Amino acid sequence: MTALIHDLRHAIRALARTPGFTCAATLTLALGIGANTAIFSIIDHVVLRPLAYRDPDRLFAVHEVVPRFANIAPLLPVSANHFLQWKQAAHSFEEMALIGNLNFNLTGSGEPEQLVGARVSSSLFRTLGVQPQLGRTLLDEEDQPGRDHVVLLNDELWRRRFAADPQVIGRKIVLNGEPYEVVGVLPADFRFPRLADLIELPTQDGRPQLWKPFALRQDEIGGFGDFNYRCIVRLKRSVSVSRALAEINAIQAIVGKSAPPEPIELRAALVPLAEQIAHRSRAGLEMLLAAVGVVLMIGCVNITNLVLARATNRRKEIAIRSAMGASFGRLLWQMLTESVLLSLFGAAVGIALAQGLLQVVLRYVPIDLPRMDEVRLDGRVMGFTLALSVATSLLCGLLPAWYFAKVDPQDAMKASSRVTTPGPVATRLQSVLVGAEVGLSAVCLIAGGLLLHSLVRLLVVDRGFETAHVVALDLSLPALRYPTLPARAAFFRSAIAQLEALPEISSVGVTNSVPASGQSGNNVVVPEGADSSFYESPIADVRSVNAEFFETMTIPLRSGRVFRESDGERAVALVSTSLAERAWPGQNPIGRRFRLGSPTSRSYDVVGVVGEVRGVSLSQQTLSPSVYVPYWIRDFSRTSLLVKTTKDPVAAYAAIRRVVRTLDSELPIPAPRTMEDVVTASVAPRRFQMQMVLAFAATALFLAALGIYGVVSYSVGQRTGELGLRMALGASPGNVSRIVLSQAMLPVACGLAAGVVAAAGIGRALRSMLFGVTPLDPATLVLVPVVLTVVAGLASYIPARRATRVDPIVALRTE
Repeated sequence: MTALIHDLRHAIRALARTPGFTCAATLTLALGIGANTAIFSIIDHVVLRPLAYRDPDRLFAVHEVVPRFANIAPLLPVSANHFLQWKQAAHSFEEMALIGNLNFNLTGSGEPEQLVGARVSSSLFRTLGVQPQLGRTLLDEEDQPGRDHVVLLNDELWRRRFAADPQVIGRKIVLNGEPYEVVGVLPADFRFPRLADLIELPTQDGRPQLWKPFALRQDEIGGFGDFNYRCIVRLKRSVSVSRALAEINAIQAIVGKSAPPEPIELRAALVPLAEQIAHRSRAGLEMLLAAVGVVLMIGCVNITNLVLARATNRRKEIAIRSAMGASFGRLLWQMLTESVLLSLFGAAVGIALAQGLLQVVLRYVPIDLPRMDEVRLDGRVMGFTLALSVATSLLCGLLPAWYFAKVDPQDAMKASSRVTTPGPVATRLQSVLVGAEVGLSAVCLIAGGLLLHSLVRLLVVDRGFETAHVVALDLSLPALRYPTLPARAAFFRSAIAQLEALPEISSVGVTNSVPASGQSGNNVVVPEGADSSFYESPIADVRSVNAEFFETMTIPLRSGRVFRESDGERAVALVSTSLAERAWPGQNPIGRRFRLGSPTSRSYDVVGVVGEVRGVSLSQQTLSPSVYVPYWIRDFSRTSLLVKTTKDPVAAYAAIRRVVRTLDSELPIPAPRTMEDVVTASVAPRRFQMQMVLAFAATALFLAALGIYGVVSYSVGQRTGELGLRMALGASPGNVSRIVLSQAMLPVACGLAAGVVAAAGIGRALRSMLFGVTPLDPATLVLVPVVLTVVAGLASYIPARRATRVDPIVALRTE
């Protein structure tokens, strides 16, 4: 302990004697450690930590798998019909719960409000192991139609809308025009995932704020059933995943044999619930962690070079200690003590930087990332920071400490007392380290460049629709006041007529799903008279629209005509060009007929063909075929008005709101979102990843430039006598500058070559995140080396320029 205290005191005195070095090293390490701490805290909470439910390792999400459709949708939502058969025949699960989305309009207590809700099996909260903070959860007998008018609130809604009143239990609230009894309030720490994290469906998915019993209706479970729901199960303790999957697949095999109109292979997939929630975010977060890891490694390389340079001036001190009997291990430990102190200083400052960076990330992170409300710097993250600082101290100090602890005392004592020059081994080490940080910078910059180029390609891709001066208004008509499709259609006809009468509005479209905002509902398109199997028919994205939808979104009509009100209840449809080519190859699709899904469903007449639209997302690698049917003959749970204005759409929103309020004063009207907002939101995750990687890549480039400058500057200072002698013998300033630059740029060139080769492999790992760009994108692989070469050249030129100003007489006097 005495020796440790002595080493600490010596290390503190040594660092205090060189405040410039200490401050530079501390800030460099703080930057790397802080960035790693912030990103790790996000990954830890989003990906690594178990879910805050009872025995979360036994919770699984269930998906259905149809191998024939695996290339289109590897995992499908769950059919209610199949869920009931699993529940009856499967014995491997302790609990099973079905989950469906249901958006609520809350009225009768303040401003009408749209709320994200969920229909859930009464067993859901038993499955998760969650108890309410007030009241109770759902009862099994309430999971029946007619007995399901009860609801659970989450803590946020209870506090915001009901002022945290404990007397809310038993109160009736009006949801979708119907009274519901509040039976419980869930605890504040209960965090149910966004419904889209369980599996994406064509609805406005979010994190539910209230829950009601599922109460399956007969039309939802009759026949083969639609794939419309999510499912969570709890595995029994004595049952393995493989055994449970085998049991449920045996049931699926039986179900598939009775599938209409012909048997089909049907399977299931069990995905750990934590993995299901985090799977879409994992790759992007791991990429960010790799980027900040590169920043830290470059910082460590810089510190190592600084320590090498600083230790060169202490060779005699080390030699004297060795000559006085200090062992190799004693010298090694003493030098490592300084690195440990530096890393601890860097960690202390880095935690403050991490807190600031985390606040910035949490403010601008897209809604995609799950569990972000749980992210914070806690004891587990602090443990990671401490371990990282220890590892950093070893990376920064072990190599210089080992090298100088082995200094030959006699050689060191023979060195000039005025000038201490590094040995050839130290010089080679510094060159290797410079090459390493250039290579790491190249990898990070190329990754950022690929993401940037991909985003640019995505933003300029042909969407198939225009967004200028269009505002979207999402409406959910309550079934009690609008019980039938004709009633809902009448509301939208009135809304369209009154809106189009306003001078600032040019056209109004109706759609069940706003373009570029996700799936609207896939179905099999079965052309009449086709010889192919039902399951070989094309699958199309079905959208319910009006004729003005195409004018509002500037979607071109290729042939035929659009809908007309005079079509009445006639089943007419428009198809996209890709669907026309697949369903009726080489034929004129106008006048052809098809069915959606079941062979017993109604037939549609094709009256027109329209252009392709990236309706699901801009990043669709292949355009999905689309079917458009009149909104007054095919119902959907939610409908959006798309209003094209002659002026700023946000400014026209007040007039739009007044019209809707006139038609229905109790209808919640959400905040306006322009189509530009919709498109921006659709690329927000990619933009966030690109911005973060580029920010860390720019930091890596800055640190690499500092490292190159520091090494070259130090080398010039140590070679003052040599350079002065060269100039005394007739070397011109240009010759001296070229010598310094050539020696400085050699490790840069080697590191750059290695970095480009390594980046080629990194690019392949990023393939799933790229759009319209290959991992070996020529523009990126050319531009990044050019930028790095220019930056390294500038960092080397400044000290090289200083070398040409050496006075030969002054330089020679130092020898």
